[in-house]
Formats: sequence, structure tokens, C-alpha cells
Amino acid sequence: MRLNLADIVLAPLTDPLWLVKNMFPRGSFVVLAGEHGTGKSSLLYNLAISVALEKPFLGHETKATDILYLDEENGKPDAVRYWQWAWRGLHCPDPQYWASRIRFESFSLSNQWVKQVREFVQQEPCPGLIVVDTATPALRITDENDNGEASQKILELRAIQALANNDTTMIVLKHEKTRDDKSHRRTVRGAKAWLGAVDIVMYLSFKRGGSHGLRRTILAADKPRAFGLQYPIEIVPSWTQEKEPKGLILNAQRALTQNEED
Repeated sequence: MRLNLADIVLAPLTDPLWLVKNMFPRGSFVVLAGEHGTGKSSLLYNLAISVALEKPFLGHETKATDILYLDEENGKPDAVRYWQWAWRGLHCPDPQYWASRIRFESFSLSNQWVKQVREFVQQEPCPGLIVVDTATPALRITDENDNGEASQKILELRAIQALANNDTTMIVLKHEKTRDDKSHRRTVRGAKAWLGAVDIVMYLSFKRGGSHGLRRTILAADKPRAFGLQYPIEIVPSWTQEKEPKGLILNAQRALTQNEED
């Protein structure tokens, strides 16, 4: 599509539509990567309930929409517990006000996943957020290091995103390779096409500290964009006070840079 640059530069400055203000614009394609055990799924379960309720997520305003969550990573016992932790950590909101907004599919996908997901998004209500947890099992990736295969999967997801036609945000979870062998910078495990072919890449990593068996994490964008997360967020998890059953509270604060810490 050809755009008129004169119209663009003369137009008033406006913010995009936000799913999560100053974090996830509506219509963006996001890769969220993290080491094993950083709590990627727990974080996204919390995001799903927060968005369904239009409640803040990590201190950022959200806009309510319907959600399609495709979980091919967590077995039923873990998934059930993660949902319970997230719900109780958000002060047990009445499920009648949010549960119907989240379509949760657990190990539902087959080698015909494209056809299945296209059918999901064409049903009412149309999702404004699609979460893929995680890329390799959900998308039936046969060679995690194949950039050609990764590019094809991304194109298929982009087509699904466009089919939804609801300014739909796509968040795909990936595992992190802590440091690239050559550049020694953080990267995703496997094909690097996931870094260049999406709109936003974010990393969830451990930080020293924490209490009651919980570990602090840092959520940070890989590189600055015109819109999105402009500074890293430190997530300080804690349990609710009751003994059982417990809820997971995700307290958030702006993370200090290395210079500020020094």
C-alpha cells in the first residue's frame, strides 16, 4: 500500500490504539522470550485476565478485548494452577465478568493448526489478542534453527492476525538463548527470523533477589520502537497472605539501569 508522506507528516501526532498502554499497541506482532522458569506463561495468564477485565497490567492501563490463548506448553495440572494463581493474585474477580472473554485452548492443535486457528478467529467473539504458548510445539516446527521454516510460520500467523480483522495483537512465546555465540547478546533459541520479522521483541529474565521461593524478573524490550515499552520493568512477585490457596501477585516497578544501580 502506497502512503502519502505529505499527509503523514502534516497529520497531528496521535497515539496508537493500545492493548496495554505504552507496552503493546493493538495490531502489533510480539515475540516474548525468556529462559526456562522465568514465568512467561504465568505472566501471560495474568495479562489475559487483566485485559479481559480492563484492569492494569504491571501498572499499565489495558483496553478490554476478547482473547484466544493457545497453550501447547503447559500440561493441565500446571495450567490449572497458573490460572488459579493469577486469579487469586488479582483479588478473585467474579469469573462471570471475564472468563467468557478468554477462549483457552490446551493441547488442541494438530498438524492442521493453521486451519484450526483460522476457524477459531472467525467465530464470535473475534479475538483482539492471540497468545501462542509456545512457538515450537504450537506451530509444529520441525527444525527450530531453520529460518525458512520460521519465516513461513510468521507469515501464517500474520495472515491469521489479518483474518481476525480486529486490530488483533499477536504474542508468541519463545525460549531464550541467553547469549549468542558470536555477538554475545541476548537472542531467541533457534532461527533468528523471529527477531527481524516481528514488530516487537521482549525478554523476560531473572534478577537477583526475591522472597518466599519467588524470583524477581526483568521485562525489557530488545530495541526501542516508536511505540511500546521504553524502559525495563522489574517484576517483584509475592504470594497473597492466606495460607491456602495462594495467589500470585506481580508487583511492578521501573527497573534501574546498570549506571543507576552503580
